[in-house]
Amino acid sequence: SFENMGLKGSEHIGKIVVDPRDSNTVFVAAQGPLWTTGGERGLYKTTDGGKTWAKVLEIDDNTGINEVQMSPRNPDVLYASAYQRHRRVWTLLDGGPGSGLHKSVDGGKTWKKLTNGLPSVEMGRIGLAISPVDPNTIYAIIEAQLGKGGIYRSQDAGANWEKMGDYISTSPQYYNELVADPVNVDRVYSMDTFMMVTNDGGKTWGRVGEKNKHVDNHFLWIEPENPKHLI
Repeated sequence: SFENMGLKGSEHIGKIVVDPRDSNTVFVAAQGPLWTTGGERGLYKTTDGGKTWAKVLEIDDNTGINEVQMSPRNPDVLYASAYQRHRRVWTLLDGGPGSGLHKSVDGGKTWKKLTNGLPSVEMGRIGLAISPVDPNTIYAIIEAQLGKGGIYRSQDAGANWEKMGDYISTSPQYYNELVADPVNVDRVYSMDTFMMVTNDGGKTWGRVGEKNKHVDNHFLWIEPENPKHLI
């Protein structure tokens, strides 16, 4: 059985994380309504198991929080991706100045926007993954203007970022979700139309399940239709 614990005005929830030290402490990334502005939009926190909620990160009436990630090393360290979007009958406003990455080191009390090495143009949906092998290593798949989107990686807990490659999911508004491998810091999975994987920190990607060999940090692809054709 289930009981409604509030946030009915959020309409779209991208992520729920529970503090491993206290199951009554929960963070909810609320994207907010698609067709209207406002609503319960932002990052919410409860310390009483959902009886009451406090908005701990708010951007604006058009921007919600798409995802929140908690460091496996320190639950007080949080990363949140903000996503500005608004669906209208004649178009989709997918991205804007409200989109971005934010970090808290005090359990959501205060936040700092992360910018160093990230696209300076307007961004859309951003997916995040923290490596369980090394929580200082964070991956982001970023939709952005002017060809600036792609895979970004930080190896110093979000202070600085480097673009690793141009790969972006086939439809970022629906996908753009990453999962870090639990044993290999350089392996990350992307939830795309076909699930993709990288073994070199985001530089190259291939479809999961296809026959391939990883040679000298590059993929050697065997075309299924023509096994003699190597890429």
